[in-house]
Amino acid sequence: MSRVASAAITAAGSETLSFGLVPTPVTAYGARQSGCKLGFSVTASHNPPEYSGLKVFDSRGMELSKQDEAKIERVMVVKPRMESRDFGRVTQGRALESYLESMQARFGPVDNGLRILVDCSNGPASFVTPKMLGDLGHRVTPLNAQTSWRFTARLPEPTAQNLSETASIVRALGLDLGFAHDGDADRLVMISSAGQVLPDSLTSIMVMKAVLKQRGVVVLSENTSSAVEEEAIALGARIVRSRIGKTFAEVEKEGAVFATEPSKVVDPSWGMWEDGMYAAVMIADAVARDRSLLNLLNSEPRWHYKQVNVARLVGFEKLAQSAESAFARFRISEIRRLDGVKLVFKDGSWIMFRPSGTEPKTRIYCESLDEIRIEELIVIGRQLIEAAAIFGREAR
Repeated sequence: MSRVASAAITAAGSETLSFGLVPTPVTAYGARQSGCKLGFSVTASHNPPEYSGLKVFDSRGMELSKQDEAKIERVMVVKPRMESRDFGRVTQGRALESYLESMQARFGPVDNGLRILVDCSNGPASFVTPKMLGDLGHRVTPLNAQTSWRFTARLPEPTAQNLSETASIVRALGLDLGFAHDGDADRLVMISSAGQVLPDSLTSIMVMKAVLKQRGVVVLSENTSSAVEEEAIALGARIVRSRIGKTFAEVEKEGAVFATEPSKVVDPSWGMWEDGMYAAVMIADAVARDRSLLNLLNSEPRWHYKQVNVARLVGFEKLAQSAESAFARFRISEIRRLDGVKLVFKDGSWIMFRPSGTEPKTRIYCESLDEIRIEELIVIGRQLIEAAAIFGREAR
């Protein structure tokens, strides 16, 4: 698909700079660093390869806004082919080398390196994360580091279920920490020395602690854990909530110093893109310089968080109307429509429904201080989705 994209660009008379097989964050970095008008990454992200598509970045390394995406889609309907008398050229760029050099310059070597397993999910993070951590003084055990678009080792989404074998290896080898990426490495999940796949909130909190040197705005997606919000407030930050996958837009609007959604972080001082490799290096650096942070990673979480994917498309107006009565006994304090439908309850628990942006599914996100309450909410949530399911057309 990357060759098809290059051919289309050159056929329209534009120059193409090919970065080769690189993680998606490297494409964003390279687009900015090389002064490109646009950057295209061919990726299925955390999904299986049959969901491959194009992720588009602007000259600053930012994903395009919803408005710009809509403009492109409208133009493609009117004029699907742009032809030119002159063909552009394809030249090779060195985004990966430049990315590694910039990362190396940003982080100094550590004296007391960690023993870290890095599960690269057969993706191009294999070229980056193990090397960077090793160069900075950590003892690295790479896993699933043979690149393959078939993702032969495990499914690319770094869920607890998909990482069960990885977690057992971390424990069996007696390592300090495990890192796991998705297919294109914009995500990062951590594994404790005890072999526990850690909550995404801890990844966000660890990076936020390193980034937040002064008070400022922190952008959290609607499905980000309340644990992250509590920590951000304790650090003196002002919270702004955003749509999932669009935290960068609020970063620019608010002049934010940090943004996150589950398993993804944005540090604007590094770049306006989500970068799991950068997060891994930053966390390893922080823990190596302050080993007491390992205690945080091995502590029991206060908040319990769960995501469930249901293979149904739903009518969200119908779902929103029925949800209010279905959840009334839990004492609803707020109903939010920023991104899908989110109900917040008096005890701090919440449940959120949102259509997947990549698959024909509806996602349920749920969090509570009480694990039993989570299961109660999700049972009702599943019933509501089944009742609001629609067939033969897209969910609204």
